[in-house]
Amino acid sequence: MSGAVRMLLLLVACAATSSTTLATEPAGATGPLQAPYDGNHWAMLARAQIQARYLPAGLSDDGAIRRAVADGTLREAVYPSLQLADDVAYITINALTASTLDRRKDLLWLCRQADGFRLLLDDRPDCNGDDAHSLRFEQAAAGGLVCQACAALGLPTRWERHDRPARCPLPAWDRAAAQRAFEGWRQRFEQDMQPYLRDATEALWQERAQAGRSADTTVVPGSRASDALVAMSTSPDRFVDAADMPGALRRSALLPRLLALLRTATVSGRGGIYPEPVPKFEATCAQVWYLQLPGGSTGGPVPAQDTFERGGAPFITIQQDGGQLRLAGLSRELVEVLLAPTPTD
Repeated sequence: MSGAVRMLLLLVACAATSSTTLATEPAGATGPLQAPYDGNHWAMLARAQIQARYLPAGLSDDGAIRRAVADGTLREAVYPSLQLADDVAYITINALTASTLDRRKDLLWLCRQADGFRLLLDDRPDCNGDDAHSLRFEQAAAGGLVCQACAALGLPTRWERHDRPARCPLPAWDRAAAQRAFEGWRQRFEQDMQPYLRDATEALWQERAQAGRSADTTVVPGSRASDALVAMSTSPDRFVDAADMPGALRRSALLPRLLALLRTATVSGRGGIYPEPVPKFEATCAQVWYLQLPGGSTGGPVPAQDTFERGGAPFITIQQDGGQLRLAGLSRELVEVLLAPTPTD
């Protein structure tokens, strides 16, 4: 078993607070039903390689989950899943209202068997131990799994395999089509940014969001891009200091300069899905779009298609839903161009 999982189990054994207290909101802009690993924060921390995912029969789609919340079957709108990875099962079945399983448990030891598997209810990883301290899931003749002992804990007895599809599938890539989509997004984005070009405050951003006039159609809410745009427009000095880039001089009119820079940019390639290091942003499924900037500001050759490289070409990260784009992040490589001294500085 990996060192990361061992450390997680140690943390679970020592934890005195509930998982709902420890967890951060993982859903980003896409909602809790699309959260990575069904919102199990230990799986997100370990970047677990899930080999199989099981759900109670009848609770396998978004509509069923919402109905289950409405009728009280579920405490919250999450998939009550068993996610198997090596010798550990990451669980969210404590979302089931009838469950009497310790709600602090987010993972259980996994013992694989020829006809299914067992989940150990003790903290000791002993697959030769007493069945009385485990839940046995056996293959059923009609398909799926049956867990007879689950009923005693208020858990469903019938379970079905529903592996998640690839969380971030990449659409087909056509650079000309991407440039057209980028230009349409850029024009809408520039309109959304107009109220913040002069004398912007954080209160203004909040007021417009509350009034339904936010930039949510062109910027992913709560993303790195959103935070950067607020900082650029309300406190450019702090933004520049936080960037900590050698030679950076520009400390005013950052947002207008960004808009001017994007006006001259063209899409030069795609770097695949951004390898997001922060679990709560993973559900954004942001793509890396490399940009060609004027004056030779390329930072180096554009990598091969769907190849991600740092320290070279500037890029933005984009959330794509069909032909609609939203900005998720500004790369350090792009910010370096944004903050670079000019002859007028």
